[in-house]
Amino acid sequence: MPDNKNLLRYDPDENISRHGATNPQKCEEMQQKYKWNLIRVEITDDKILEVDCVFEGETEFPDWYKEQERKEDN
Repeated sequence: MPDNKNLLRYDPDENISRHGATNPQKCEEMQQKYKWNLIRVEITDDKILEVDCVFEGETEFPDWYKEQERKEDN
C-alpha cells in the first residue's frame, strides 16, 4: 500500500473512491451520471486533473467497450 493514501483510487479502510477531474463541476456531473454519492472534492497538485472527486464506496466507470459489443451482438 502506498504511504500516501490519496494515491489509492479505492481506499477500503475508509470505503471511498477517488476519480480525478479538471474542476469541481465535473465531480457533480459524475455524481449525477453514475448515481454515485459525492462526499467531497479535494484540490490536487496536478495542473490538468486539478481535483479529486471523493465518492462513497468502491466506484468504477462502466466498461464502454463491453457495452458496445453487447449492443452489436443483439
